[in-house]
Amino acid sequence: AACYDHSGASEIGAFGFEANERRNGLYIIESEFIPEVIDPDTGRPAAPGEKGELVITNLGRWGFPLIRYRTGDLVQPSTQQSDDRCFLFLDGGIIGRADDMTTVRGVNIYPGAVDNFVRKFKEILEYRATVDKRGQLDALTIEIEVAADAVAPGIREELLENIKSALGLRPEVKLVEPGTLPRFEMKAKRFYVLK
Repeated sequence: AACYDHSGASEIGAFGFEANERRNGLYIIESEFIPEVIDPDTGRPAAPGEKGELVITNLGRWGFPLIRYRTGDLVQPSTQQSDDRCFLFLDGGIIGRADDMTTVRGVNIYPGAVDNFVRKFKEILEYRATVDKRGQLDALTIEIEVAADAVAPGIREELLENIKSALGLRPEVKLVEPGTLPRFEMKAKRFYVLK
């Protein structure tokens, strides 16, 4: 069975879907919604292809219309149209929340982005990310538990290089013993900011 991502909100309804021909992202259903991408700080339109906050106007809910609803979701609209769909495509889907962002050495860091980097490795069983803002220089530390049958140093180095090349930031990636990090039954909190 194939699993597909979709996105929506109680206030506005389901507005995005993933399709077979282009995975790892969402199409906005533009027959029902008018999407915009704005700079979350200024409210001005984001430049084409730049990350920003998704703003949606719904067209089909005449009993509960919302005009320019700020979702709080951070997205990266694609500038490439590689198929015959004319709907807006969001690379990586929802990549974070505007209110969850923190800055490390001048780089904006979103918990969802860190989660996406870590989740690319099936060998990583659990992780915890900590931003320490208590010293003179902010620091990002990612602790990872790796499966016993995996080559832990290689995974650590690859994760470090992925983050460094994508964000321009070199976090400290620590290997910890399996079973060391907390486990969660419901929604997990794996991203911490120390001030």
